[in-house]
Amino acid sequence: MLSLHRRHLLATTFAGGAMLAGLRTGHAQTRNVMETLAADSRFSRFIELITQAGITDQLRSTASVTVFAPVNQAFDVVNARITDLTAQGSGNINQNSTDPLRLRELLAYHIVSGSMPSSGLLDGRRFKTVNGAEILVANDGSKIAVSNPAPERQSGSFGAGGLNVQAPALIVGPDMIANNGIIHAVSQVLFP
Repeated sequence: MLSLHRRHLLATTFAGGAMLAGLRTGHAQTRNVMETLAADSRFSRFIELITQAGITDQLRSTASVTVFAPVNQAFDVVNARITDLTAQGSGNINQNSTDPLRLRELLAYHIVSGSMPSSGLLDGRRFKTVNGAEILVANDGSKIAVSNPAPERQSGSFGAGGLNVQAPALIVGPDMIANNGIIHAVSQVLFP
């Protein structure tokens, strides 16, 4: 039988651990989408572009959103293409050369109004993005992919005649819950 002192020590230790776990969970749930992205180093390049495009307030607002956030490695594959889409002549993505309108259109294609957990990303479902164009979900039960269903016909498109045809972006991790939405890490940049 445990002594009164040991029972008190165990109860105190258990309560303290539960309180710390509760603080971690509560802390994560109090962050908005922008803060949640900024707290994860996998999204530093995405955050840089969001900041340059001037849409950070949209991801901090109380309006619920789902963000398909490309991980840093996704930008390595399309860096020249993004430079072409966002620069006004210098070829560099920086504060002085960024074309905020085209950059906003590109980034808005990664955002859907409302919270869509992975369980709601059903095969064949289409979602209208904040950009106005659609994304298509492919879900075979083991992986979820997101793509542009009709790159040649999308409003807000950067290409013509199917120039934006690319392999689907895979969701690469669990849902990241924020107090104003959900973030899905994706393997590549989506082009409208």
